[in-house]
Amino acid sequence: MGFNFTEEEITQMYNMYGTCLDEIHEETKGISDKLINYARELKYEPVVKLSREAISFYNDGLKQSELKSMEDWKNSELSFTQVMEQMRAGESAKDRSKQLENQIEQQIQSWKKIDDNLTGIDTKNWRCDTEDFENIKQDIASYIESMEAKQNQYENNLENQKAENEIYISIEPVVLQSISIIIEGFKTGISESFLALSRKFEDKSNMVRGLGANAAQTAATKSQSFVSSGASALKAKVKQILD
Repeated sequence: MGFNFTEEEITQMYNMYGTCLDEIHEETKGISDKLINYARELKYEPVVKLSREAISFYNDGLKQSELKSMEDWKNSELSFTQVMEQMRAGESAKDRSKQLENQIEQQIQSWKKIDDNLTGIDTKNWRCDTEDFENIKQDIASYIESMEAKQNQYENNLENQKAENEIYISIEPVVLQSISIIIEGFKTGISESFLALSRKFEDKSNMVRGLGANAAQTAATKSQSFVSSGASALKAKVKQILD
């Protein structure tokens, strides 16, 4: 084993991270399109709003998390610059390392956004069922599983690369952390938010159902109350007629 910091290897590491971000974008666009379709199909305002917030969370919130992670890596012992320092590779190699780190960071700055396409949805005629939330839950879970499989794939690939070239120890945390942030964001942010909305929907549905449980009996009781005075007046008039 040894270190290879040639331009060919630098380009390969840079392209690996770019490919990783592209794959994250494509996978996330897939689940986002499904959320958009649910919102457009159901026209249930809470689903429309949460779908929009979920996509915004990916576009902005998770991008900021990626940038924080990048800054943390640049200041860590595993950054290219610090590895060059540890290996006493010289100022020229350190300068190239800083340049590469900035190039990688720029890839995150150029984070591809996803258009939510949720403007103008008329929510006056809506429908929704607990089964719809179950379908959303399953789609998000499938997305997370796919991202976890991708993370394992990159982890294995990087292990093989490190066996050939130890410099890959520097790019490894960047790649794996980028995928991990997305997974965690969808687990604790988006998935749990839809789960909370599902529970609230079910609670409100049960409450409304309970209100209507004794509708027939309530209607009969209230009807007696509503017509009692009129019925009494009618009876009085009938009595006058008969008298």
